[in-house]
Amino acid sequence: MTERGVQLRILLVGERFSPFRTAGDKNFWLDMIQGLRGSGHDVETLSVDVEPVPENDLSIRLVRQVPIYFRPDKRFNPEHRHVAASNNYVSKTMTLPILLRALRRRQREFRPDVIHFADNFGPGMIAVRRACGAIPLTISAPTYQRNRPLYDRLLLASFQSFDVIVPFSDAYRTRLLELGVPPRRIRRIRWGIDVHRFAPPTQANREAARVQLGIAVNSFVVLWTGFTQQTNVVDLEAAQRAASLALGHGPLEFVFCFKPEHFRASYKRLERPGLRVVSTAESFHAARTAADLFLAPIQDPRSTAAPPLVWPEMLAMRVPILTSQIPGTDEAVVDGVSGFTFRAPDEAKDRIREIQEDPTLHRRLREGARRIAEERFSVTRARDEYVDMWTGLVRQPP
Repeated sequence: MTERGVQLRILLVGERFSPFRTAGDKNFWLDMIQGLRGSGHDVETLSVDVEPVPENDLSIRLVRQVPIYFRPDKRFNPEHRHVAASNNYVSKTMTLPILLRALRRRQREFRPDVIHFADNFGPGMIAVRRACGAIPLTISAPTYQRNRPLYDRLLLASFQSFDVIVPFSDAYRTRLLELGVPPRRIRRIRWGIDVHRFAPPTQANREAARVQLGIAVNSFVVLWTGFTQQTNVVDLEAAQRAASLALGHGPLEFVFCFKPEHFRASYKRLERPGLRVVSTAESFHAARTAADLFLAPIQDPRSTAAPPLVWPEMLAMRVPILTSQIPGTDEAVVDGVSGFTFRAPDEAKDRIREIQEDPTLHRRLREGARRIAEERFSVTRARDEYVDMWTGLVRQPP
């Protein structure tokens, strides 16, 4: 029995789970697994991946993914072609029969109370209910991205097997309701972070990070990073345009951080006085510590923001965010409280200069950013809401 009176056996299913922290969004699920286990629940995980799962004591088991090389994710560089080949729905669909066989085996041996999919493997998921039988099934729904024909129909097919869909934002919940999903099948649970891990850095730490990056300690530092969840080259171009417009106005420095798997030598051409490009984990950590503002445009108006997990991390570190106006961004970026939204690069430039020139405004935004992270994006709160949902499903009569 747990502190809430019910011990659950939970089987998680998804892509690229790791027993240690990485640069990806599975850090949320790592915190969740550790928190659930620490609360007395039993958790096993099936991780679909092209690479082996490191030895671990978290019961994370590998399911080999089928890579498809003729439709790779073009955001990845050639050195990470194997990852790009698994980051597409053709690969996910080809892998699904293998995954369902592994899922049935673990279901027989582990005997879970509930199965939760952290990732969507496409419309073929309509077969999940038949494979698993009468057991509570739930699925995460981080972002809505209507970027291909028949998107809505295929999306609804992928959700058909599940008792509850878990959108990460009110904006996505609203879209599911518009698509005809009954309210009883929707439970909005924002993902989150360990807000204590992402404590605001001291002034001494901020200055040391600037020295590490070769930036003057009195500069106003704006960070962009990519490619995070649901961002692409179009968003990079918007950030570059905003930086070009803002530079030349006081001590201002932009740092564009690329994940190693996304970095290309051609991105170094973006560099100019006041804009530097980096691509290592150490540089990102330094830039995050040094940052006064996080620039994070998302240009596709057809999508909803989860938001990307790096957003609550930045907010918790008291770094306000400047982003585009698309559904869901306002749940993390409250205008005038934790940052601002903008419609065009010209407006972004004006906001950057406004915050740079007004220390009182910047201080208020920094305090508001931390408050929003604590109130809305705590992984402890997310864990409790998931447990409440799963417990309710388990207690329902068959």
